[in-house]
Amino acid sequence: MNEISGYISDFLKALSDQTRLDILFLLQKEPRTSADLQELLKKSQSTISQHLKILFANELISYEKKDKENLYSIKDVQTSNFLSEINSFVIQKNKEKLEDFIDSDLRDILP
Repeated sequence: MNEISGYISDFLKALSDQTRLDILFLLQKEPRTSADLQELLKKSQSTISQHLKILFANELISYEKKDKENLYSIKDVQTSNFLSEINSFVIQKNKEKLEDFIDSDLRDILP
Protein backbone atom coordinates (compact mmCIF):
# COMPACT_ATOMS: atom_id res chain seq x y z
CA MET A 1 0.00 0.00 0.00
CA ASN A 2 1.06 3.58 -0.39
CA GLU A 3 1.80 6.01 2.40
CA ILE A 4 -1.31 8.11 1.82
CA SER A 5 -3.59 5.16 2.67
CA GLY A 6 -2.05 5.11 6.15
CA TYR A 7 -2.85 8.79 6.59
CA ILE A 8 -6.39 8.21 5.34
CA SER A 9 -6.84 5.30 7.73
CA ASP A 10 -5.62 7.34 10.70
CA PHE A 11 -7.85 10.25 9.71
CA LEU A 12 -10.93 8.05 9.39
CA LYS A 13 -10.15 6.46 12.78
CA ALA A 14 -10.28 9.95 14.29
CA LEU A 15 -13.77 10.36 12.82
CA SER A 16 -14.96 6.87 13.73
CA ASP A 17 -15.84 7.64 17.34
CA GLN A 18 -19.32 8.94 18.15
CA THR A 19 -18.10 11.26 20.91
CA ARG A 20 -15.56 12.85 18.58
CA LEU A 21 -18.23 13.31 15.92
CA ASP A 22 -20.56 14.83 18.52
CA ILE A 23 -17.79 17.24 19.51
CA LEU A 24 -17.17 18.19 15.88
CA PHE A 25 -20.84 18.81 15.16
CA LEU A 26 -21.16 20.94 18.32
CA LEU A 27 -18.06 22.94 17.38
CA GLN A 28 -19.41 23.37 13.88
CA LYS A 29 -22.26 25.39 15.38
CA GLU A 30 -20.07 27.55 17.62
CA PRO A 31 -16.75 27.52 19.52
CA ARG A 32 -16.93 25.92 22.94
CA THR A 33 -14.79 25.27 25.99
CA SER A 34 -13.96 21.83 27.30
CA ALA A 35 -16.36 22.47 30.20
CA ASP A 36 -19.15 23.26 27.72
CA LEU A 37 -18.52 20.00 25.90
CA GLN A 38 -18.43 18.04 29.17
CA GLU A 39 -21.80 19.42 30.17
CA LEU A 40 -23.46 19.01 26.77
CA LEU A 41 -22.17 15.48 26.18
CA LYS A 42 -22.39 14.31 29.82
CA LYS A 43 -18.77 13.08 29.70
CA SER A 44 -15.91 13.41 32.16
CA GLN A 45 -13.15 15.98 31.81
CA SER A 46 -10.59 13.28 31.02
CA THR A 47 -12.77 11.73 28.31
CA ILE A 48 -13.36 15.08 26.59
CA SER A 49 -9.67 15.93 26.91
CA GLN A 50 -8.63 12.65 25.23
CA HIS A 51 -11.02 13.21 22.35
CA LEU A 52 -9.97 16.83 21.87
CA LYS A 53 -6.33 15.70 21.77
CA ILE A 54 -7.09 13.25 18.94
CA LEU A 55 -9.10 15.83 16.99
CA PHE A 56 -6.34 18.39 17.42
CA ALA A 57 -3.63 15.92 16.36
CA ASN A 58 -5.61 15.27 13.17
CA GLU A 59 -5.89 19.01 12.53
CA LEU A 60 -9.67 19.01 12.68
CA ILE A 61 -9.92 21.54 15.51
CA SER A 62 -7.97 24.46 16.85
CA TYR A 63 -8.16 26.50 20.02
CA GLU A 64 -7.45 29.93 21.38
CA LYS A 65 -6.93 31.01 24.96
CA LYS A 66 -9.91 32.79 26.47
CA ASP A 67 -9.21 33.92 29.99
CA LYS A 68 -7.95 30.73 31.66
CA GLU A 69 -9.73 28.32 29.32
CA ASN A 70 -9.21 27.06 25.79
CA LEU A 71 -11.95 27.88 23.33
CA TYR A 72 -12.15 25.08 20.75
CA SER A 73 -13.44 25.48 17.22
CA ILE A 74 -13.41 23.76 13.86
CA LYS A 75 -10.02 24.45 12.34
CA ASP A 76 -11.13 25.78 8.96
CA VAL A 77 -13.98 26.12 6.49
CA GLN A 78 -12.75 23.10 4.56
CA THR A 79 -13.20 20.90 7.65
CA SER A 80 -16.66 22.31 8.30
CA ASN A 81 -17.66 21.69 4.69
CA PHE A 82 -16.33 18.13 4.90
CA LEU A 83 -18.44 17.44 8.01
CA SER A 84 -21.52 18.79 6.25
CA GLU A 85 -20.80 16.59 3.24
CA ILE A 86 -20.40 13.51 5.45
CA ASN A 87 -23.68 14.31 7.17
CA SER A 88 -25.51 14.70 3.84
CA PHE A 89 -23.91 11.57 2.41
CA VAL A 90 -24.89 9.39 5.38
CA ILE A 91 -28.44 10.76 5.43
CA GLN A 92 -28.81 10.08 1.71
CA LYS A 93 -27.36 6.56 1.99
CA ASN A 94 -29.68 5.76 4.90
CA LYS A 95 -32.75 7.66 3.75
CA GLU A 96 -35.11 4.67 3.81
CA LYS A 97 -33.96 3.57 7.26
CA LEU A 98 -34.31 7.09 8.59
CA GLU A 99 -37.77 7.51 7.08
CA ASP A 100 -38.88 4.22 8.65
CA PHE A 101 -37.41 5.35 11.98
CA ILE A 102 -39.17 8.74 11.81
CA ASP A 103 -42.45 7.10 10.77
CA SER A 104 -42.33 4.65 13.69
CA ASP A 105 -41.50 7.47 16.12
CA LEU A 106 -44.47 9.47 14.85
CA ARG A 107 -46.78 6.47 15.23
CA ASP A 108 -45.62 6.13 18.84
CA ILE A 109 -46.27 9.81 19.54
CA LEU A 110 -49.55 10.33 17.71
CA PRO A 111 -52.80 9.21 19.38
